[in-house]
Amino acid sequence: MNALRSLFLFFKSVRLAVVLIVLIVVLSLLATLVPQGRPDSWYQARYAPGILTLINAVHLTRFFGSVIFLVPIGFFTVSLGCCTVDRLVRRARAGSPRRYGPDLVHIGLLLLIAGGLVTALGRHEATWALAKGDEVSIGSGYTLRLVSFQYLRYDNGSPRDWISTVNVAREGRGEIAGFPIEVNHPLRLKGITVFQSSYDVSGTLRLRDLEGAVVAPPEPGDFFEQGGSRFVFTGFQRDGAAWTALFERFRGGERVETKALRAGDTIGPFTVAGITAREITGLKAVHDPGLAPFLAALLLVTAGLGLTFIQKRMPSASQGMPSASHMGDIST
Repeated sequence: MNALRSLFLFFKSVRLAVVLIVLIVVLSLLATLVPQGRPDSWYQARYAPGILTLINAVHLTRFFGSVIFLVPIGFFTVSLGCCTVDRLVRRARAGSPRRYGPDLVHIGLLLLIAGGLVTALGRHEATWALAKGDEVSIGSGYTLRLVSFQYLRYDNGSPRDWISTVNVAREGRGEIAGFPIEVNHPLRLKGITVFQSSYDVSGTLRLRDLEGAVVAPPEPGDFFEQGGSRFVFTGFQRDGAAWTALFERFRGGERVETKALRAGDTIGPFTVAGITAREITGLKAVHDPGLAPFLAALLLVTAGLGLTFIQKRMPSASQGMPSASHMGDIST
């Protein structure tokens, strides 16, 4: 019993709670310096071997699901639980006035931690690149079909908005028609939220050389040199109802011009035989089982803080009623 009591006193210590909070905050701040959940090749291309070894050693690439993060969270959860139980027992034994505000805050914080752990361990994401007319299964029986896509620009050409209009069916039956998914306007389904995440153009440029032979289709970034200039293929651009292929010409390391080529146009020793391109929208589906506990925790903490404020503003019964001696003085 003494060992259990000592362990209980250790966990309900305010000093332990403070140390754990500081440790969790510091580790979380360090984790924000490294993007989470990227492929290993992404980190290898951006970090020196020595730094990458350190990052992998402390699991910073997937930190919020690692033991280094979950152990302090677990200790803090136990500490908070011990504090909550100790408070309830002491107030019950002392017969103190019932003030449930702090208890609701404690319970809300415990639920918040539980929701965070559920999110860290159970959150799933999937991303799809869709063109108009494409259809994809996003889980939970839902099927999403891209009806149309809009890429809106400001007058200076910078992106203003991406709008993916979709139809949603569940188990073969239509459920939602013509829903516009925007950057700040996701599609919310039962257990799944679909976000607008990216935009791209997928296409193929067919070129013929001087002898009329078709060459391998270039990828954006491919180039050839002629007459002291370098011609770099940069991608595609819509020009009215048609697509053009964009080439940038560099001389001496400086960009000289940009050319938009249609079928039949020539550039250097090549002739454009055809262009096939289409706009691609990137949609991300997220399943987060920790959302419901998080919302419940938020309500409990808010209610607890509000109740604490109200009870502190209200005088107790003993404070509100004058004593017998004072009543005697008044009567005389």
